[in-house]
Amino acid sequence: MMRLAYAGVIAGALVVVGCQSAAPLFNGQDLSGWVEIGSENAWQVRDGILHCTGEKTGYAWLGTDRKYGDFVLEFDWRIEPEGNAGVFLRAPDREGRTSMKGFEVQARDDATDETLEDVSGAVFRRIPAAGRFTRPVGEWNHFRLTMRGRRLLVELNGKLASDTNIDTVPALEGDPPMSAVPNEGYIGLQNHGSPCDFRNVVIRKLR
Repeated sequence: MMRLAYAGVIAGALVVVGCQSAAPLFNGQDLSGWVEIGSENAWQVRDGILHCTGEKTGYAWLGTDRKYGDFVLEFDWRIEPEGNAGVFLRAPDREGRTSMKGFEVQARDDATDETLEDVSGAVFRRIPAAGRFTRPVGEWNHFRLTMRGRRLLVELNGKLASDTNIDTVPALEGDPPMSAVPNEGYIGLQNHGSPCDFRNVVIRKLR
């Protein structure tokens, strides 16, 4: 099991100011504003819910068609037993392993995870979560993710999973340094090979 050298939690929450009104990233009807990578027709809209079948041909995700810098992203998600998904933040491009070039916040069935480095709300290979905050598998969970400058705030079901200055987190061997993560990038929903659902995906851009 992977071990991280840095807990990455800063006391206190990020105070958000200069926030624009929320805008939907998913319109509940079709995939307008999104680009499917590494799969074909794996992402479908069912009764206003964005559903991923889990079918894929490579490193697969659904990404926004434009880049975002500072923002507050909120959405609901649910997973099936032993399922695994995630959300990508500040992905600089659509090539290769996106989670290594930006950030991947874990969204998964935590039942088999032994450490907080792997549970939902953890940032993959970067920052462990402060606790286990998911609801039972099959129920909806809620993420609130804030990126402002070099600071990343992860809230899961109203609980603070992490609040981190990303430049203070040392990279694991073989990973790019935190300084290489850009100040803007694509937002993406991961297709990890298991079915998952998303809804109420909204973003507030920060001035």
